[in-house]
Amino acid sequence: MKNKNPFKYGELSTGENFCNRKAELKRLHGAFRDGQSIVLISPRRWGKSSLVDHALDTYKGKLYPVKVDCFGINSSEEFYGTVLKSVLLATTSRLKQLTDTVTKHIKSFIPYIKYTVGEGEEISISLDFPAAQLDPGTVLDLAQKIARQRKIRVVVCVDEFQKIAEWSDGAIVLEKLRSHWQKHKEVTYCLYGSKRHVMSALFSHSSQPFYRFGETILLPKINESEWVSFLVNEFKKTGKTITNEVARELVGLVDAHSYYVQYLARICWNNARDKITPTILKDSWEELLNDHLALFQHIVKGLTLYQTNYIKALLAGETQMTSQRVLQTYQLGSQGNIKRITDALEDQEIVDYSAETPSFCDPYFAPLFKKYFIS
Repeated sequence: MKNKNPFKYGELSTGENFCNRKAELKRLHGAFRDGQSIVLISPRRWGKSSLVDHALDTYKGKLYPVKVDCFGINSSEEFYGTVLKSVLLATTSRLKQLTDTVTKHIKSFIPYIKYTVGEGEEISISLDFPAAQLDPGTVLDLAQKIARQRKIRVVVCVDEFQKIAEWSDGAIVLEKLRSHWQKHKEVTYCLYGSKRHVMSALFSHSSQPFYRFGETILLPKINESEWVSFLVNEFKKTGKTITNEVARELVGLVDAHSYYVQYLARICWNNARDKITPTILKDSWEELLNDHLALFQHIVKGLTLYQTNYIKALLAGETQMTSQRVLQTYQLGSQGNIKRITDALEDQEIVDYSAETPSFCDPYFAPLFKKYFIS
């Protein structure tokens, strides 16, 4: 459909909407093939989930993907229940196959599992476990048992994996997961999440249960040239044009952030009749900033005075935050206070410290902060 906007945000990008990631796709496909567990780390909205889904969709072979998203899960009981349902639904397509699997591998769970078949023969599962009856070990070993019995390759994908560490019994859950998953030979575990500093700590600190659990990919941003090529082609396919120079400026405005490249490109497409001009790009950028104004105001409302002053110093180009000159000029308190400030800004995903130079996690933040807080 020629007049349909090709750019999407707020949902997974797959198929024609997926941009590049050739090197990362190759590594994921290799991990799926070899049974190598893999860890994927990047800030939010850089395209981790889209990458994993695209890798699963384009894999040349038969996989049974089990998908678990920890974002809305707040307890270990809920997690184990979600894993159980996801494994059963992913590895069975017929009611008889499901009942055979339950009878063979988790017979003790039968009184607490109910399943129905819809008009389209889709299977729905509901669980009603007393807390004492849901044995985590049985749940965690189920994918391996099914894979071994049926000689299939199962890939268990856990999104926002770092959330587990936030639960009251998170440390115990992580130890239990590692003790079971490390023994599974027919299952590949693909664990990914944002809050890069938390994910990195979970997999790189020797004191953590998941230390060196699998191959680790620190997902980089898609480079500028790939974005420019993608944008030019996508606009062209729908009868609109954008020059390489304007496309490059678009990517630069949002610092090559995947979510916001799609967001800004979508606004530009809507605002342009046939050509994306520098003026249309400028107006579209202002529209993007206005769209995020309420969110920005909510974020800065929760900042302390020290944190606000620190951001001012950062935007002024200061690099020696613990120097007496910077501490006094921007009223940042003591040298020890800087660590508390940076930890808080990183935890709130306002500033990213993974690179040599700190950067803002969302590209709208700096221009809006300058507009409202720096005269």
